[in-house]
This record gives sequence, structure tokens and C-alpha cells, in this order.
Amino acid sequence: MEESNVLVEVFLPVILLLIMFGMGMTLTPRDFANLRKYPRAVGAGLIGQLVLLPAVGFALAGLWGLTPALAVGLIVLTACPGGTTSNVVSFLARGDVPLSVALTAFNSCIVVFTIPLYAGLAMDVYSGEAVDVPLPVVNMMVQVFMFTIVPIGLGMTLRAFAPVFCKRIGPAYDRFAALGFLFILLAIVWESRENILAMAAVVGGVTAALAVIMTAIGLLLGVVLSVGTRQVITLGIEVGIQNTLLGMVVAGAVLDGVRGLDGEIMYMPAAVYGLLMFVPALGIIAYGRRRFGATPETAGASA
Repeated sequence: MEESNVLVEVFLPVILLLIMFGMGMTLTPRDFANLRKYPRAVGAGLIGQLVLLPAVGFALAGLWGLTPALAVGLIVLTACPGGTTSNVVSFLARGDVPLSVALTAFNSCIVVFTIPLYAGLAMDVYSGEAVDVPLPVVNMMVQVFMFTIVPIGLGMTLRAFAPVFCKRIGPAYDRFAALGFLFILLAIVWESRENILAMAAVVGGVTAALAVIMTAIGLLLGVVLSVGTRQVITLGIEVGIQNTLLGMVVAGAVLDGVRGLDGEIMYMPAAVYGLLMFVPALGIIAYGRRRFGATPETAGASA
């Protein structure tokens, strides 16, 4: 197994599990119950992810004059919102973690239907052929459950039985999680640097524009709705961060060869976006940690 594959297939999932467990140690059932206090934030997040994001994707594909394969790949990417990565970033940025987790849970169920819809529409528009897009529904549900619900639930259980212990190790655990995630991300970038540079030259502009625009739209939705600062932070992250791994799988494997389109070209937008989306996200993380401090103890609050 190549080193880059070990990083992606072994170390990254382990780090994500540990981070999600650490999130759980900062949360209580009351944090999730508090979601009913701001249904507008939940609704705005879902609209931003499932409606506005693909709409902007279609607009940018036309504006940039992308080839059919790249246009389809960009639309597929916009049809794959959130994922556990957005939960991690929201946690590191001191956003509203329960809101982030709830949006991930909701859209993970909904995209089973919307990904085939948008991918089929993109194929119809850009390649002249409407197609059915089969998805590994059971596998998607299992991944969401294993990488989100299970580790967070275990962390919450530990907090319920040992709150003092969780509070004591929280800051150190948080630093470990942030550094571990950053290390794995940089290592993957370094191992794939030649391919990334080649792809960025082709789709770097359009994917950078998508990342900035969608992050700004997410933040704007929160401001317009006058929700709390933590919810504004989370909406910016949830609308700006996409499930690029799922986008690469759908574009690069599921649609590969359909009407002669090359899957290796179609997955390029998702691969490049997977890096560029962290640029605005890092700015939000810096702001959130400066605004709410370094301790993750109140990451689930609704301030």
C-alpha cells in the first residue's frame, strides 16, 4: 500500500474518530435539545447546502466555460455537502457543534436522493444525456453512523460519568486533535503535490471562487437570520465545506465512462476543492478561537 493511501485510509479515519470523540466530551443532551430554539439556523443550513450550493455550481460552470467533464464534476461536488470534516472544522472554530452534527445527519439522508437528481441534471445539460446515478446508500449511512454518532455518543457518555476528567483533559485533547488533523492534511497534500498542482492549474480558479462564495453565503445567511455568533460560524463552515471524498467517488467512479466522459477528469474539481475549501475555513477558525477562547468546553453552547 502506498504511503498516501495509508494516510487517507488509516491515519485520517483514526484522527477523525478521535476528534469526534473529543467533541462528544464537550457536549450534553441539552445541547442537542437546544436545536429547537433556532430552527431557522437548521433550515438555512439545509437550504444553503442542498439548494444554493448546486445553483452556484451551475452558474460558475457556465461562467468559466468548463468542459462537459469538468462541469459535471463541479456539479457533483456541489451535490455532496458537509460530512464529518465540517463537524471537525466547526468544533475547532468554536462553532455550534450540535447544529453542525444535526445538519450532517439530515443532509446525509437527503443527498441519497439529491445527488442522483443533480448529477443526472448535469449530465443532461452538459453531455446531452440524462443518467441514473446509483449510490451506495447503505455504506453512506453506515459511515455517517460510525464516524459521527458512535464516537460522539461515547464521548458524551464519558462526560456524563466523569465530567471533571473531561474538563481537565479538554484543552490538551483539543490541541492534539487540531495538530493531528493539520499534520495528516499536510502530509496528504505533500504526497499528492504533483497531481494537485496539475489539477489546480485547470480548475483552481473556479473551485476557489466556489469555496469563497459559499462560505460567504453561509455566513450571510446567519447574519440575515440574526442567529448567534456560534451559529453564524457553523453556517459558514457547513455551506463552505463539502464532502469532497464522496464527490470524488461519484464523479470518478460511478459516472466514469458515461457518454464517454473520463472519471479522472470529472473528479478533479472535488480533489482541488478538498484543499482550497480550508483557506476560508482557517480564517473562520482563527476568528472563532479568538472570539470564544482556546478551550473547547463551551463548543456546544448557543451564544
